[in-house]
Amino acid sequence: MARIPKIDLESHFFTPEYMALLQSRTRPPRFEVTDEHVRVWLEPSLPDVMLTHSHHLRNTLLDLSEARIATMDEAGIAIQFLSVSSPGFEQFEERVQVEHTRKANDALAAFVAQHPTRFVGLASLPVSAPLEAADELERCVSELGFKGGNVHSHIGDTYLDDARYFPILERAARLRVPINLHPTLPHANMLGPYLGYGWAMPGPGLGFGHETAVHAMRIVYSGAFDKLPDLELILGHLGEGLMHWLYRVDFDFNKPWMAKSHRAQIERKPSDYLRSNVWYTCSGNWLDSALLATIHEVGADRVMFASDYPWEQIGDGADFIEAAPISEDDRRKICHENAARLFDLTI
Repeated sequence: MARIPKIDLESHFFTPEYMALLQSRTRPPRFEVTDEHVRVWLEPSLPDVMLTHSHHLRNTLLDLSEARIATMDEAGIAIQFLSVSSPGFEQFEERVQVEHTRKANDALAAFVAQHPTRFVGLASLPVSAPLEAADELERCVSELGFKGGNVHSHIGDTYLDDARYFPILERAARLRVPINLHPTLPHANMLGPYLGYGWAMPGPGLGFGHETAVHAMRIVYSGAFDKLPDLELILGHLGEGLMHWLYRVDFDFNKPWMAKSHRAQIERKPSDYLRSNVWYTCSGNWLDSALLATIHEVGADRVMFASDYPWEQIGDGADFIEAAPISEDDRRKICHENAARLFDLTI
């Protein structure tokens, strides 16, 4: 049976130079390649927290070739959005961010130019240098044809709600391109209770999602969407759990006995912004109940397909969305219509 055409909002890559940078370092973020596997340290504030992954995964991340396109074709992926994989550049020193984000974006643009109908770029940003980051986002959108920016959640011990990063949000809003908030290992300031059970709790199991949900809510509570009504975010994994918290995030606004001074100083309820300024992808969350909850809470018009390749297999994501217990109209919206409308794409 023919696959439903899909636009994949989240897929990742490495450049050889980025990999060499990670292997050259003696403190996180850094990689160590052995004969058996790749050892990865993501977070400078937690230099003892390490994960391992396979050479196959590393080689797949480095593969920008016809082999990637063949994998896409098997799963019915018409267009794939590409962004630099974790750890990204946000935890590097500022000077390294400024130098290497531009190199990574140029390398991505060169690849996209070879296959302009199949790939779209999301810009890496030197977030620790906010004015340079805003300019790099504009360069990537205006000159390289990218469709947004990708930020690996926290920046040191700060988040994008910090006033120093407002130029980045302001530029994204003016350019009318979203910022994708991608999970990473939480900073040590919030990670203590996750430790003691290896990678299971701080990583994709809980820590990644909690970290990104906290980041998104800080942006909501900061009033950024009131100041910048055209600002939009993308959250993966069907909202990083927030769909199950929409009632609770509005708690201070819904209870008459709660003093107004307890509320965030924003114009609408927090859940309103999550329904109007945030888009959601199914990346790496192949759970029918989570998909149905997201559609129920924000509507199928704000949900898009994503694979999280190669951390997840594209075919698994394609099988999930094609078999999900939703209407065919909603399936088409999620597979490609919503992304085509948001990013002005044709498949």
